[in-house]
Formats: sequence, structure tokens, C-alpha cells
Amino acid sequence: MQNLSLFITATLILAMTPGQDFIYVMVRSISQGIRAGFISVTGLFIGVMFHTLAAATGAAAILLTSAYAFTVIKIVGALYLIYLGIQAFRQKGRLEIKKTRDKASDLKLLKEGMLSSTLNPKLALFFMAFLPQFVKPDSDAFTNMVLLGLLFLVLSLPILISVVLFSSKFGELLSNNEKISTLIGKATGVILIGLGIRLGFVES
Repeated sequence: MQNLSLFITATLILAMTPGQDFIYVMVRSISQGIRAGFISVTGLFIGVMFHTLAAATGAAAILLTSAYAFTVIKIVGALYLIYLGIQAFRQKGRLEIKKTRDKASDLKLLKEGMLSSTLNPKLALFFMAFLPQFVKPDSDAFTNMVLLGLLFLVLSLPILISVVLFSSKFGELLSNNEKISTLIGKATGVILIGLGIRLGFVES
């Protein structure tokens, strides 16, 4: 690996920039609490590892060379976010702030977080274009890129944990206010739908 300090700086800046995954964790933590936020972060990290392995093996190169493949993944990801947004927007009454311990609900949150990250073509393109810059040509590219992906996760973790803690606390304060809670539910839906629409207009 090379230019490690530059990689760390770039990763921290990226993690602190409100993007699709950042906002997804935020709205999940506000609407469902700290447990849901941490499960969503775990799902996102699984998706990040998928993109890391894809970039390391060269599979993500398809997205850079095939407009069709990029379009398919872009549309699927956009529609999925819009679907989640519509569900949140149609929610009536106060937000579900309770920390559910139902196993099925936990698995659903994990799956949603994983799909939100996995179906993000911008993330795939980022890893394919970003990670190789910090790998020496004569080194074990696969191993080094996987290590960089793990470092990316380690650096992003404290920032996402902070997002979960602050967002979940904010949600708990609103749990007894039905009007504001309903407004937050609508806002959550609008944000997710907006992210889906924006993702749909990403250019290859």
C-alpha cells in the first residue's frame, strides 16, 4: 500500500459527507431508534465489503465498461430507495420509535441496509476508481485492496456510530409528539424518495 495518509484523509472526508448511506442510517435511527441504526450500519458494512471484494477481483470493472450493467443496477437501486420512501411517507400516526427485539425485524433491517449499500452503483464506481490508487503495481493487489476496504470500514465506524447515537436520541425526544413524529415520517419518506430519484440520474 502507498499514500496511506492520503487514503485515511480521503476516507474520513467521504464518511463525514452526507451521502446516501449516511442519510439512510440517520433516518432509520430517528424513526426506529438506536438498535435499528446499529443494525442498519452492519448491513451497510456488508455491502461495502461486497464492493471491496468486487473491486479487488475486477468484477466492478463491468460497471465502468458496460453502460447496460450500470443502468440496470442504477435503476434497481433507485427503485428500491423510492419504495422505502413511499412506505415511510404513507405511515400514519406517530413514528415507531420503539426498539424492537423481534428477530425478523432485525433481519429485515440488516437486509435493507445491505441492499442500500450493495445496490449503490456510485459506491461500486468509487471503490473501483479509488482503491487501486493506493496499491503498488508490483504488490499483491487483491490482498492490499481488501485491507484498504477493511480500513475504510474501521475509519467510517466512529462517524456512523455518532450519527446513530445523535439521531436516535433526537427520535426519542419526538416520540411523544404525534404531529412532529408524523412530520418526521413524511420527511423520511421524502428524503429516501429524493435519494432514489437522484440515484436514477447518476451518469455512467
